[in-house]
Amino acid sequence: MPSNKQTAAALLRGDDLRQMFIAGRSCLEMNVEVINVLNVFPVPDGDTGTNMLLTLKAVDEEFTGYEGAGAGILAQAIAQATLMGARGNSGVILSQFFKGWAQALEGLDTFGGPDLSNVLEYASDAAYKAVSKPVEGTILTVVREAARAAREAVASGEESPIRVWELACESAHAALAETPELLPVLKEAGVVDAGGLGLVTLMDGVCAYLKGEEVASLSVDIGQAAPSTSYLTSTQEDLYGYCTQLLLHGTDIDVESVRSHMAGMASSAVVVGDASVVKVHVHTDDPGAVISYAVSIGDISQVGIDNMDSQHKEFMELHHDSQPSVVQVGIVAVASGDGIQQVFRELGALAIVSGGQTMNPSIRELVDQVAQAKAAEVIMLPNNPNIVSTAQQAALLSSKPLHVVATTSIPQGVAALLALNPDLDVATNMAQMRVAIKGVQSGEVTIASRSTSLNGVRVRKGQAIALLEGELVASTDDVSEVLQQLCLRACPAPGTLITLYWGEDIHKQDALAAAELVRSCCPGVEVELVCGGQPHYSYLMSIE
Repeated sequence: MPSNKQTAAALLRGDDLRQMFIAGRSCLEMNVEVINVLNVFPVPDGDTGTNMLLTLKAVDEEFTGYEGAGAGILAQAIAQATLMGARGNSGVILSQFFKGWAQALEGLDTFGGPDLSNVLEYASDAAYKAVSKPVEGTILTVVREAARAAREAVASGEESPIRVWELACESAHAALAETPELLPVLKEAGVVDAGGLGLVTLMDGVCAYLKGEEVASLSVDIGQAAPSTSYLTSTQEDLYGYCTQLLLHGTDIDVESVRSHMAGMASSAVVVGDASVVKVHVHTDDPGAVISYAVSIGDISQVGIDNMDSQHKEFMELHHDSQPSVVQVGIVAVASGDGIQQVFRELGALAIVSGGQTMNPSIRELVDQVAQAKAAEVIMLPNNPNIVSTAQQAALLSSKPLHVVATTSIPQGVAALLALNPDLDVATNMAQMRVAIKGVQSGEVTIASRSTSLNGVRVRKGQAIALLEGELVASTDDVSEVLQQLCLRACPAPGTLITLYWGEDIHKQDALAAAELVRSCCPGVEVELVCGGQPHYSYLMSIE
């Protein structure tokens, strides 16, 4: 840590920047749950504190190989990592805070008080530009006021990086306390802005490092411990649409043009990046239109679509039960599709990790969900063959006891969850789950992504195909016809229960017709139809 004996104008190096970042992140991590409980918008982007923390944790890998690097080089690496790893609205804006560091320290090996003033100026400017409709009383106000205080300190002759940052922190705290007066929804809820609090905790951690102090939990008046009852009631009927995020890759991308276009077709548009990569985060009733526009510009990756109406429902349930109990054995499941995720919740899963085919979650995402689950021990259901090994690695890294039942499909996951008995120990539950899995067959109907020949079945790209227990069994040009062939191949006995989950590309009337088709193909079976909302797969079939 910097010595308190440093001269007023002592310069900081790249290694100091590394430790400043680590201290800031540590302070935010200590307060992540306090930040989460203040998220009153209501939960359109998940928990603010968690999103900010995961954005910062994306830097971990970037630190490797930068030992002894100059401040400017390290700042650029941090900025790039936070941009690529940004989660949620708050995370994307936070990435712009570090873009300010990269801009201000470009070409510098060391930096001092005036450079820190420039850091905050650039950070404030980048954050405001990122948002299509900047709103005061948020993290934007906090960073702007911090920048103002640093600028005034340098203008008065202050050169000490410690003192400049300390004055900026004091102003950030004052701005945070004022956020309810600037944003009526905060005043109604009785809390300060969650994103602003996240930035203040980060800045306080940096300040602790500069002053040679230990990072400690933040002590700040945040208002009530949770949003007020009147606020929760008033927002119960609000609709929020879909939170849509993606990375746009290309050449010569006009970021301002993309931002303007996104602002015209979606609300809460946050668009940041440069000519080669752009991070997009918007709220919209039609995520398809957003994705189609992005594809017209370049290639896309890291696409994420979350139903904010469902998140709001979870938010209401969470805050009306302020002290949920901790169970001995809990389930964390991996699933995609609003309907399927809701099935797992209704059956008792404590947490759902969004993921599946083409959307495999990272080890860190799994470990983080397990850490947050209110259970002494956790059983994870990966529900996809591509996620089983990731889950097993997560079990080795989890600080909480984590066990994996290697479910490879959604029907297996549902069967396993139905077998859970919370009164029994983990070993007994896992044994029962493995037995339950053997009693279910899994079928899938999707569209072929390429031409091939497998198991004697020829497939052309774009054809409908059917898989039974992961094996290709049929291909035709018609989804209904391939579903019929799947039924004939499975040959379920009379009395069998078939659950048909219809995907996001299927209309309800078509799904009803599909259910009748299954009944006619398989006399004597019982068919249950569920709106799964899953991407990529027209139908998922559970046969038990």
